[in-house]
Formats: sequence, C-alpha cells, structure tokens
Amino acid sequence: MKKAFVFGTALSLLCGAGFLTLTSAQDNQGAEFQIITDGTSRSVNPAYFPHRDHQNRLKDCGLCHHGKGADGKQEKYVTGKTEYKKCNTCHNKNADGVSLDGKIPGISPIQRAGHGRCQGCHKDKTSTKIPPVQLLMCPTCHELYKDKATAK
Repeated sequence: MKKAFVFGTALSLLCGAGFLTLTSAQDNQGAEFQIITDGTSRSVNPAYFPHRDHQNRLKDCGLCHHGKGADGKQEKYVTGKTEYKKCNTCHNKNADGVSLDGKIPGISPIQRAGHGRCQGCHKDKTSTKIPPVQLLMCPTCHELYKDKATAK
C-alpha cells in the first residue's frame, strides 16, 4: 500500500511538471496573430500577420526578428537575449535613422520593414507551399486574416 502511494504521488508530480512545461511552451509563443501598424492613431491599412503559424513552421525566430545595438545598427536575434519589441518600436518615423519620409511619398519605415522582410522571404519560391504570386498580393497580408486577428 505504501509503495502504491509513493508511486502515485511521484507519478502525479511528474504529470504536473509535464503539464506546466507544456503550458509554458505554449504561452511563450505569443499571439496567434499580430496586427502590424505604424504605431500611430493615423495608421492605415495594417497587416494581419499569422505569427504562430510562422513560428510553428519556421522554428527560427531570427529569420524574422532582430535586435538593435547601442550603435543603432541591426543585430542578429539571439533566443533568450534579444528583447521582444513591437516592430514599430524601431521602425517608425522618429526612431528609424534611414527614414525615407518625404523622399518616397507614402512609404513609412514600417512599410519598408514589412515589405522588405516579408516579401523578400516570400519571393523565394522554395520558402512556401503557397504560390509566391498569391503571397505578394496586397490582400494576403492586409485583408486575408483580418477577421481572425481582430476577433475577440
């Protein structure tokens, strides 16, 4: 009887630890969707990004995320070291040292970052099962996931 109690207690603890680990891993994934804007109240035409889908398929956060060094230059993303920030924290009119505002009308730093990083990857025909021509069309990012991303 005593052995069964000890075994049962040990099994319960192991199952509990496994559940907590699984829950923590799922919690660490961030939101299912990210709504990407320029960070202002005047932001128009946000992108609705299926973040968790990309995490599950790519497995490497550094393919999309990066940091910013003290010198203001882009640094490689390092899991557990690079601080998570919204894209528009750095890619905005005030913080982006290479802003093209006024030089290319209508193109903001967040648009350059999104179109450069996202479209750059999706132009690679080997990076996705969905035809790249469909992924490069405006509605794919700006409309396709809107209902899912904004559902409460």
